[in-house]
Amino acid sequence: MKKTLLLLCASALCISVTAQEQLKNKVLFTVENDTIKAEEFMAVYNKNREIGEEIDPKTPSEYLDLYINFKLKVHEAKELGRDTLNSFLREFRNYREQLAKPYLSDKDVTEELIKEAYVRMKSDVRASHIMISLPKNPSADDTTVALEEILEIKSRIKNGESFEALARELSDDTYSAKNGGDLGFFTVFDMVYPFETAAYKTPVGKVSEPVRSQYGYHIVMPTAKREARGKIRVAHLMLIDNDKTTAAEKATVKNRIDEIYGKLQAGEDFVTLVKQYSDDKTSVVRDGELDIFGINRMYSEFEDAAFALEKAGDYTQPVKTPIGWHIIYLIEKIGIPSFQETQKEIKNKVERDVRAQQSQVSVMKRIKQSYKFKEYPKNFKLAFKQIGEELFTGGYEVPAKLKSGDKVLFEFANKQYTVSDFLNYAHDNQAAYARSTKLEPTLYRMMKTYQESELISYEKSRLSIKFPEFRLLEREYYEGILLFDLTEQKVWRKAMADTSGLQNFFEETRSNYTWDTRYHAYLVDGATKKLTKKATKLLRKGRSRSEVMAELNVESKLNLNIDSGHYELKGLDLAEALSEMDEPGRSDLIEVNGRFKQAYVLEIEAPRNKELKETRGAVISAYQQYLEKEWISDLKSRYQVTVDSTVLKEIEQALD
Repeated sequence: MKKTLLLLCASALCISVTAQEQLKNKVLFTVENDTIKAEEFMAVYNKNREIGEEIDPKTPSEYLDLYINFKLKVHEAKELGRDTLNSFLREFRNYREQLAKPYLSDKDVTEELIKEAYVRMKSDVRASHIMISLPKNPSADDTTVALEEILEIKSRIKNGESFEALARELSDDTYSAKNGGDLGFFTVFDMVYPFETAAYKTPVGKVSEPVRSQYGYHIVMPTAKREARGKIRVAHLMLIDNDKTTAAEKATVKNRIDEIYGKLQAGEDFVTLVKQYSDDKTSVVRDGELDIFGINRMYSEFEDAAFALEKAGDYTQPVKTPIGWHIIYLIEKIGIPSFQETQKEIKNKVERDVRAQQSQVSVMKRIKQSYKFKEYPKNFKLAFKQIGEELFTGGYEVPAKLKSGDKVLFEFANKQYTVSDFLNYAHDNQAAYARSTKLEPTLYRMMKTYQESELISYEKSRLSIKFPEFRLLEREYYEGILLFDLTEQKVWRKAMADTSGLQNFFEETRSNYTWDTRYHAYLVDGATKKLTKKATKLLRKGRSRSEVMAELNVESKLNLNIDSGHYELKGLDLAEALSEMDEPGRSDLIEVNGRFKQAYVLEIEAPRNKELKETRGAVISAYQQYLEKEWISDLKSRYQVTVDSTVLKEIEQALD
């Protein structure tokens, strides 16, 4: 009985899986001769479903209407031949290269690199280095000379000479050379991978073996290691003091920050002081809070002061950086996250980093096995004999009469590459070897590059066949890029360039753009009631904003601030007080965060329709939406769309 039930369950599972596969290959709808299968629609719907649930949830039927509109525009782009333009093909090729990268890496090797990076993340290392640079495309001779130089320097250090002195004298990294080669503390991913590895693996005080990077050869000497600082969350109050600040202004800023620090020490609330005085308007709306950061992300003065704070609620004395003065308030110290929490972030960094080359070596081995790669080294000489040193000067030409041109050099996936193929490759790519000097090693290197480029190119061509998720993502990028320029032409750019069309649209929809009651006013913000009232009184007598602030801010620059402009009520602290006024004059005085605010109103402007120049951005946005609808309507009138309602019902059941 149990065996029968198991067989029935297995059978039902097989039927279900088969039905799913059959559904994927069914055509959901067509736009003229373009077919869109269920697999594509379901993938796009599911991808956008989570976002849509939060913003504007849609059923498959509702989303289908949007997707049909999208596909109509794609069809139009193809009809116009935009998919054959060189600019489009070039851009799509670049995007496809990026999409292919994860599929050309070895997951096991990548996993080891991720684990290694996480271990290194737990500590910071301070190191000095000496570098002998290499040109961008070094020859073998360049490389040999640089290696000999760095080995000579290492030998001199071993014999007792000062690392710091030699760095100042000989290092080609002039930035660190002036500091004796010192680079300060850094952590994983802050340096190029070979350099990072030398810094983490070499004992403190010892000098590494020469390390090759894209910049040249280095010797690295770690000088300190510490437990990683990790990341930190702080708020700050900042007053601007940068290279544009005059000497007189600098003195004023320093006095102001000291005053604010005194208020903080006297027990005043940090957040209130931030709202009253901080010049960093971006952080003021977050009560002074900054994005979480780790080492080497802030000015060193700021970073050191922030990490020196010990417990939440502690704050620094005023700290000077190149952009101003700061008082830093500790919200939270964040330790190193767990491996699970940070694994995805590390993976993304590994895949973008030079260390990914280790994974690529493993991938090349796998590809060769998969496509039964085989080479015939005995035939290499037949090709090499027909290439001379003119290769190095860009003067190589394939001989008119080839010798053994059909001899096979290597083969894979039932395709053979011959002497003739390689000679043509050498001719087309000789510029890359212009700095080489020794012919035979260069030709062997060229052969390896040729083999690997053909293998990788073939593997890339099969990604859409081998990986359905890649195929769907590739299509998404293809169509997105295809439509960008066309949409810009039909909608975005047209809405801004079509001045007469925009004006006509505005006239037809003018009632949508109105000003509420507006107040032409001075907004006064003072430290006391008396001071605020005195300021509005002086303004009423005709004194200018700057004159009033200069007169009343003698004792402290923090006493008074006055803004002026045309204001609607929305978002104003003084909204209620202003709404009670029916003629110009002084509003009621209110208290906000320990400060006192009052408006002196010069004019009250009644509600009215806006002019185009006053709301141009909003009108352009609305005009773009109008043009989009008109475009879709036109496409629907010219191209036939046929939807298979039966397939749609099956999709709805599968997605339920």
